[in-house]
Amino acid sequence: MRITLEISSENEIKLPIHYNHILQGFLYKNLSNKDYREFLHQKGYSLGNKSFKLFTFSRLLGEFRIVPQKKEIIFTPPVKIIVAAGVEQFITDLAETLIKSELNFLGNQPVEVKSIGVHKNFTPSNLLQIKMLSPMVAYSTLTEREKKWTEYYSPWQPRFAELVKANLEAKYQVLYGEIPSQEELKIIPHGSQEQKFKSVIKYKGTVIVGYLGLYWLKGNPDLIKIAYDTGMGSKNSQGFGCWEVVG
Repeated sequence: MRITLEISSENEIKLPIHYNHILQGFLYKNLSNKDYREFLHQKGYSLGNKSFKLFTFSRLLGEFRIVPQKKEIIFTPPVKIIVAAGVEQFITDLAETLIKSELNFLGNQPVEVKSIGVHKNFTPSNLLQIKMLSPMVAYSTLTEREKKWTEYYSPWQPRFAELVKANLEAKYQVLYGEIPSQEELKIIPHGSQEQKFKSVIKYKGTVIVGYLGLYWLKGNPDLIKIAYDTGMGSKNSQGFGCWEVVG
């Protein structure tokens, strides 16, 4: 399930260039069910030693300019944000809270949610072209000589699709309580644009490497549906892996 929020303000919306945590905080703040909000924030839905929040969101969509010397991005209202979730409670709670609220804050700036658009049901196929609305991320945590580090992969590496598929299979088990069919899932980049699609984001001081751009998805429609609802790849609740169908 997904919705589009249209956000307006009397003034330009000024944010730090790396603003994912601000959007995430905006969504959490507007979940009125305190127990559910704390459950998502502190724990999430578990499968073994893995935990999933099962929601994702796009970057802010709209006209903007970047001021490098101030490390700011300035949006001209209105702007939009697409929010998707695999659990209906998240979208319902968020939408009902925002409908009732007259004023909100994005960071420290007053904003108003002008409209909430509900997307029609998504019917996946085994082949479609997508556009990333926020970068998709795949990584491994490696250890050598008692030192840990994070290795990020690109969609041009086979390991990327392997990790994304495993992530989606785990989310499927969380949502449906069973293992999905073992069909392949391929993520095929649109052309040789690895550096162009690469996006380096700082989230609360941590550097995260993801990829925007156009891709073909081929394979298991059930996993494609999970990817649409909960995000493609990892770190979805931090604002990664949201996409839309194109063409």
